[in-house]
Amino acid sequence: MKKTLRLLVLLLVFIPAMLLRAEDLTFRRAIAALNTIDPAIGGDQITGSSIMLTYETLLAYDYEARPYKLIPAAAEAMPEISEDRKVYTIRLRDDSWFIDDPCFGGKRRKVTAHDFVYGWKRLADAKVGSSGGWVISRIKGIKEFTEASKGNGPTDYDFPVEGLRALDDRTLRIELTEPFNQFLWYLTTSYMVPVAKEAVDYYGKAFPEHPVGNGPYRLRNWWRNYEVVFDRNPEWHGWKGVDFEGETVPFETIRYLIVREATTQWLMLLTGQLDFLEQIDRNNMDIAIDPELGLNPDLIRRGIRLHISPTLKVYYLGLSMDDPVLGTNRYLRQALNAAFDSPRWIDYYRGRVEPLHSVMPPHLDETLKSPFPYAFDLEKARELMTLAGYPNGIDPATGKRLQLTVEIGSATQDTRESMELLASFLSRIGIDLNISVNTWQGLMDRIQSRRAQMFMMGWIGDYPDAETFTQLFLSRNRTPGPNHVDYVNPKVDALYDKAVSSPDPETVRKCWAEIQEILREDCPWLLLHYALDFTLVNERIVNYKPHAFPYGMEKDWRVRRSAK
Repeated sequence: MKKTLRLLVLLLVFIPAMLLRAEDLTFRRAIAALNTIDPAIGGDQITGSSIMLTYETLLAYDYEARPYKLIPAAAEAMPEISEDRKVYTIRLRDDSWFIDDPCFGGKRRKVTAHDFVYGWKRLADAKVGSSGGWVISRIKGIKEFTEASKGNGPTDYDFPVEGLRALDDRTLRIELTEPFNQFLWYLTTSYMVPVAKEAVDYYGKAFPEHPVGNGPYRLRNWWRNYEVVFDRNPEWHGWKGVDFEGETVPFETIRYLIVREATTQWLMLLTGQLDFLEQIDRNNMDIAIDPELGLNPDLIRRGIRLHISPTLKVYYLGLSMDDPVLGTNRYLRQALNAAFDSPRWIDYYRGRVEPLHSVMPPHLDETLKSPFPYAFDLEKARELMTLAGYPNGIDPATGKRLQLTVEIGSATQDTRESMELLASFLSRIGIDLNISVNTWQGLMDRIQSRRAQMFMMGWIGDYPDAETFTQLFLSRNRTPGPNHVDYVNPKVDALYDKAVSSPDPETVRKCWAEIQEILREDCPWLLLHYALDFTLVNERIVNYKPHAFPYGMEKDWRVRRSAK
């Protein structure tokens, strides 16, 4: 009864807004939460989207290009790269401006190379506590800046960083400690935007709620737990040449509505209160999608369109290499993979996921296309259990079935059911799987303290390159880094270093392939799946293209003027 009343209240609140749709140039989507719009702090997808609406990086993805390629954004042209491939010289556009803001006395200010230097130093400032330090970690002298920032008193932002200099207002020079093939991808991330020191000084602790950017939109209002509203920034250079009198035009306003429950988001889409639903909840798949992955005719009549696209989201069960049972027993880790019933797992997720055959999604160019040697095969799994020292799953130390524990960071029905399904898979080879439920922070604490034997985890590639996945297995990235399973293999480390620095594409390809072969034998992960995005978009929205890095790309979408 209470849930029904809540839905009625939501409808009464939102339906009046629908009556204004005749010339409505507003875009509406639902988000679960937004905690910050500080470029140094936010690392999740919604934060990244908000940052990239209000700021602009030096380089960006070409919205139309597949495979993905980079184009200049706040930069005037692509970087000039030195012969030794360590020095990048970048000229800024002359028409990139910060919005008019009280921190500038109510005026706008031109973006300079000094703003990029300042913004990137914030990532390295120990007092800021940025989650984005990894994107500038290869810049020469940045570690010395971080050490200096640990002292008492305010951080000295005049402390020189040899590899990060503004040669003049429009010229940025970056020097890396060593060649790194992926650095241009780094320049597209939401961490790498320019930040005005005046804004940080003026707003102080409130700066995360007052973005002063150079992007296509500007923040109008942010009501915590209700909505975030952005208005189009008419002075952004990217609007030049756009026909604002045409039939399809950019959004004048973007509203991110804070709606945590998937059921409520679904109802809001059906009643026209949302223009966009990023992912269909598993419980609504049968309602929305037919067995051939087509859209339900009723939704088509409502003016909703379906877009299905592969992603760079991989999900796995981490098998701790520090664990005395799993870490030293490769046969056991292989057996766990061979017992994983991938076809039933795909059925459980109702077609929203696809099998993994390596540690990266199959549609990446560098991903091995050969079959995974430990794909689902119960007979092989039982043979491997015998080789592992657990014939029929019996633990010789206890005379009983082998007991393993998986840690999860969510008590949702979906997560619990998926782990119960996994437990049924492992039971076939004599293993009892215990499910330990934590809060998300509790799960991370167990992983960081190396007290998690097995744990469910996902990873979203930061750019379309094998490096963003293979870095998860470097010994120098062990906990508290992203190598949560604490995998150590000097050969993998050496191959990785060769792949990211070699100028020869064939050498790079061979290195990534060999790393994957090693990992497929060592099995530090139980490979679960990679995700497909099932996105629903109202037909009033045009020029929508699925993208693995959609942060702030609402600027590229258009809305039909004639929509009712």
